[in-house]
Order: sequence, then structure tokens, then C-alpha cells
Amino acid sequence: MRLFYRYLLITLCGFFLIAWILPQWWPINYPRMLGPSFKPSIRKDYQIYIEEQKPQVLLLGNSVLDVGLDETQFEQLTNQKPLKVSPMGTASAYWYLVIKNNIVTAGDPPKYLLIFFLDNLLTTPDLGVNGAYLPMIDELAGESETVLLQKAYLNQLNPLEGYLDSHLSIFGERQTIMSRINSKLKYTLPRLFQNCAQPCLDEALDVVFTEKNMLPDVIQKNPINLGRWSGSEWDFNALVEKSFLPDIIQITREWGINLILVREKNSKVMTSQDESLDIRKYFQEMAEYLKKEGVPLLDFAHDPALTMDLFADEMHLTTQGRTVFTRLVAEGFLSLLKEK
Repeated sequence: MRLFYRYLLITLCGFFLIAWILPQWWPINYPRMLGPSFKPSIRKDYQIYIEEQKPQVLLLGNSVLDVGLDETQFEQLTNQKPLKVSPMGTASAYWYLVIKNNIVTAGDPPKYLLIFFLDNLLTTPDLGVNGAYLPMIDELAGESETVLLQKAYLNQLNPLEGYLDSHLSIFGERQTIMSRINSKLKYTLPRLFQNCAQPCLDEALDVVFTEKNMLPDVIQKNPINLGRWSGSEWDFNALVEKSFLPDIIQITREWGINLILVREKNSKVMTSQDESLDIRKYFQEMAEYLKKEGVPLLDFAHDPALTMDLFADEMHLTTQGRTVFTRLVAEGFLSLLKEK
């Protein structure tokens, strides 16, 4: 027992020593306001693209959209000029900022906005906002982003976590500390012995560990983990008001932009029989919510035209799959225009 108390004392002393040293080592001040502080300047690249290219349809999403839809083919099929905004790894917080600070502020905003999403991305406001994505969020955020701070950051903290995050540097800077440690462990040896710095190693890891290099039978026979698609993260009615979806709907409505949501297909859930009960309930509640709000939903999650052989990995389509998906989206879009 004496050894345990000694260990506990040493650990606590080390903990508080590091907490005292950190503000001297890094340019940080504690106590601090909860959540990140954003620079007042806002990146306006997307607004510039809109004003220069004058698209009629803006396609908003992430890498799944980027590799999965052909703009030229879409324009040929619909006779509507599109513009695709699809940075890799982005999610609803980033899309909200693109809409709020770039799309509606353009001189002539597009008439239609199609947001492409996978699974429950639209009700996970804290996804893609920290780590490597924080600088991307900062580029698009203004100095005062109350909705962003509340929904992407503050809502995720319980009272104790919030207090420690704002008053104790070793807790508040835990992600930065972890990132720096991981960076040293990951990049130092390849840089010293292989002359392969961070961009070189990241590219090599992406190439080596992509699912394209896995045996097809291994990918296709991998059992579906229904636990991944069950639980509180799939309670749409409980999550929607804490998400950016109501804000996106409100902003586009105020600016006269026709919002259309497009549900993409996950190759791990090819048919409705593969879905958990929570997934079915989630999208049933989403459909009811969107119908009430007057927002169309194009759902390709179970489309038989998107077969397993058209997927390069769990989410991304092959070149052939891109052609098929573009045709499906174009046909769905045109059917909505006819209804109007």
C-alpha cells in the first residue's frame, strides 16, 4: 500500500508540474474561454469560384462525392452547370461554414444546393472539427461563431470536463500534446534513416494501407458490425436540434436556395436487410423531419445499380461506379425539378 501511495504522489506531482510548465513553454494562457478561438479573417475561395463560374447547382460533400460524381457528365445529363466543393474528410460543421460564409455571401448564389452525406454525418456536429481539421475550420470561421462553438465543441463537454478544459493546461492541451508525441514517434525514424519526411510517409501509408491492396474476399466477407450502427448516435429526433441541419435549412431558405439532401451508399450496408433497427428508425425519423421542413431527400443507400464491384473501398466508388452514381443523381435531380 505504501508503494501505491508513493506512486500516486509522484504521479500527481508530475501532473501538476507539467500543468504549470506548459503555459511557460507554449504561448497559452489559462484560465481560458472554452472552445477554440478563430481568426477574424474568412477564406473566400469558394465564394470567388461561385462568382467566377456562376454555377446553377452546387454539390457539397467530402471525398466520397469528390471521387463519386463527374461534373461534366452531370451537366450533360441535366443541362445545369454544377460546381463541386468536396474537401477530403469534411463533415457537417465544415459544410455549414461553407454555406454561411461563402455560398450565401456570393453575389449570385446557386439556385440549387445538393449536400451529399453518408450514414449519420448530418447529426454528428463534432466530427471533423479538431486535430488536422481545426485549421480548415478556422479558415472558414469568422471571429464570432456562436452556433459553431456551441454545437461542434461546447455541447460535447460535461461540466467537469468543461472546467478542466478551461482551467488546467495539461487537460486543455491534451490533443496538442498527443499530436506532438505521435508526430515524433511516427515521423522521426523515417526522416532520419529513409529521408522520408511527413508528406512522403503520409502518402506511402495511404498507398500501402488502402483497401484496394486488401484481398477482395477479405473485404466482402468481413462480417457487418451492427454495434457500429446502433445506440444513441442513431437517435435522429434526439440529435437533430443539436446538429447543424436546422441552421443549414434556415440559411438556405432565407436566401432562396433550394436545398436537396443526397444519401450516399455504404458498401457495408448494401440492402435494407443489412441495416440495424436503429438505422431504419433513424432514417424514417429523418424522412419525416425533412418532409415537414420541405427538404427533398434523394436516397441511394439501397439502390441496386450500385453493386459491390463498383466500390473501391467501403465508401468510395470506382471510375465505373462514378459513372453510374452520377447518372442516378442526375435522374433523381431531374425528377425533383419536374415535380416543381
